[in-house]
Amino acid sequence: MKINSNHMMGFRIWISLLALIPLLTLFSCLDNNDEGPVPDTAFVSIYHGSPNAPELDIYTESRRITNSPLAYSQSFPYSQFFAADRTLKFNPHNASNTLLETEHTFEKDKIYTLFIVNEVADLEVLQIEDSWEDPDGDHAMVRLAHLSPDAGELEVLINDESLPFGNSNPYLEVTEFLKMEKAKVKVTVKSKISGEKLVEVNEIDLRGNRVYTLMIRGFADPSKGNNQLSVQLITNYIKF
Repeated sequence: MKINSNHMMGFRIWISLLALIPLLTLFSCLDNNDEGPVPDTAFVSIYHGSPNAPELDIYTESRRITNSPLAYSQSFPYSQFFAADRTLKFNPHNASNTLLETEHTFEKDKIYTLFIVNEVADLEVLQIEDSWEDPDGDHAMVRLAHLSPDAGELEVLINDESLPFGNSNPYLEVTEFLKMEKAKVKVTVKSKISGEKLVEVNEIDLRGNRVYTLMIRGFADPSKGNNQLSVQLITNYIKF
């Protein structure tokens, strides 16, 4: 996404509208009581993709930014963060110990997603800069994020024939956003090594004027727990 004043204004309005949706209670990562000039900010979303990690409280430096715990497969929606070098800490909900502490650089007016990935013993955060073209009424922008820690290399088919995200999708790959026609599509996930069909989902609804991330997440091995391999579509942005 090329940042310009009109586009950024639209994104800021969309961020404000998100605050009205009670899917996840949050408060601003900025201190509204600060006086002086408005600081430079970036926009950051955080997705919990570790299938055996607990619900998390997230801190920037020493300040908790989540009012409600972030559970597996949930997103902390895009929020304004100071554009600077930032330290994030991830604690089990209502616990004092820290599972992971990470350092991130956020640049002015840029948009990022932080993916919490891997099994809890090897927890890490994958930082991706989100960049897309504006969708239109007949098209969506869609990317693929392979977050399953034990599924190996994958092939992701759309309607049994198309491989829009390439012939091979390795673990922790987050593709570029691709333009796709609005439609209800079938998504099939296969092992690249064995050719085995791992999961299939019918009638995923891709709507126009939207930007999506198609998540492949969870454990391919059912013995590892209840959060088994699955497909999840999340909305990054709606063009009003």
